Amino acid sequence: MIGFSAMACAPDYGALTALLHIKPNTATILDADLFEFYSRIFGVAARNATATAGTVLDLIYQEADACLAEAAGVNFENKIVLPIATRLRAEQYMIRRINDPEAIGAIRGMQTTALLRCFKERFPEDDATAVMDRVVLMTPENIHLNSFMYEPILDMSDEHLRRIYEQVTAL
Repeated sequence: MIGFSAMACAPDYGALTALLHIKPNTATILDADLFEFYSRIFGVAARNATATAGTVLDLIYQEADACLAEAAGVNFENKIVLPIATRLRAEQYMIRRINDPEAIGAIRGMQTTALLRCFKERFPEDDATAVMDRVVLMTPENIHLNSFMYEPILDMSDEHLRRIYEQVTAL
């Protein structure tokens, strides 16, 4: 078993959280940083991958776009990548539209749901609300790799995941 100190890795966990929700530093985290987080948390270097000069956010979106080009079928990797990318794009859209750094900064926990609530209050008749409702239903707040997280996403077809990602991307 690999041991690590949660206290020593707390900043890394914060940065990793910024890769699942749009935070002030999300767009600045490089994929090379991700390799460093991995090494510190697990005590071993990442294997079978090479860091680039790009951001993790760009990499997530590139991988999600690549999912759209793959053949239909059950692809577990796509069922992780697409919901993460969809939620990130949805949060970016809502944050941009809300355009209130103070209100956004005051959100503590359940960020996507809180953003949707704020979005609905400010734009009650907006057509994007229906898409955002589907995003909140599709993507659990705590995306993690265990059987509980997989269950709702596994039940969705690849086509459904692709369609909602495309709808959010188009906004």
